[in-house]
Amino acid sequence: MLRVGSLILLLSLTFSLIVTAKPSPATDEERAQEIIKQARAAIGGEASIQAVQTLRIKGQYRRILGERELSGEREVNIMLPDKYLAEDEMNPGGLSTAIVSARGLNGAHAWSGSSGGEGGHMIIRMGTPGGPQATPEQVEAIYHRQHQAEFTRYLLSILVTPPPSVPVAYKYVGEADVESAHADVVEITGPEKLSFRLFVDKQTHIPLLLSYRGAKPRIMTAFNRSMDRSAKPDESIKQARDEAEKKLATEPPAKPEEVDFYIRLTDFKKVEGLSLPHKLTFLTGNEVSEEFAIAKYQLNPQLKADKFQKH
Repeated sequence: MLRVGSLILLLSLTFSLIVTAKPSPATDEERAQEIIKQARAAIGGEASIQAVQTLRIKGQYRRILGERELSGEREVNIMLPDKYLAEDEMNPGGLSTAIVSARGLNGAHAWSGSSGGEGGHMIIRMGTPGGPQATPEQVEAIYHRQHQAEFTRYLLSILVTPPPSVPVAYKYVGEADVESAHADVVEITGPEKLSFRLFVDKQTHIPLLLSYRGAKPRIMTAFNRSMDRSAKPDESIKQARDEAEKKLATEPPAKPEEVDFYIRLTDFKKVEGLSLPHKLTFLTGNEVSEEFAIAKYQLNPQLKADKFQKH
């Protein structure tokens, strides 16, 4: 079980006391490359990792949004070098069809969308990317940056490897305790201010944790369950959306709060020669915000490129 308080405390204490003396003549970059090499060997080896060109992940997620908790099915599809699609399906009750929200990355293009939810509708708003005055091109650019970062986080967490379309640099930055394990910490940086820290067990070389900093999401939810059976789905959706927009408009804009995010990697099991985490626990600051229990990995499933187009 994840001990959130001790995890955050240990990370905070360690990062305030990062060693300054170099224990070996190797550069920070060379040491980081060696740690990454050891981690890839520990989960199955470079050759097995590079053999994965498509990937499908299925499981159950549980997400905490303020006082509301949502759960459902998640499917993630990946086609290297640059295609990514995450789809979350949920039914909060009272709906004739489930709500499916999707985040897609298709090369240089990116999109987000939702469907379903007849008989009622839940709106989950995190603010319009770029604000209400943003052009479609600006919105897509923001989606591209967000989805590419999420895509990269998944691959680093699962295969200790970024997408081939995302060039990164590695640097050793110190040591930290993740619960009872002592870990080496590697900083991974890429384009568009991508920056992560990967915590690797010093004894087993298994990845334990991925961390990054970002703006704390501003989330508003509104749920409309129409009691009028004759009401059209579009009318119910509009009413719920208007309610969510009203809530956002009545709150004064605030400067986004920068917080630490963590992805804890546990429950490793063998999948076709690779040792892969089957539980991902997401933390925002020191609070658990989401859990993703992975039921099945499919390595190299047959995927078509049009699956990643906007829909």
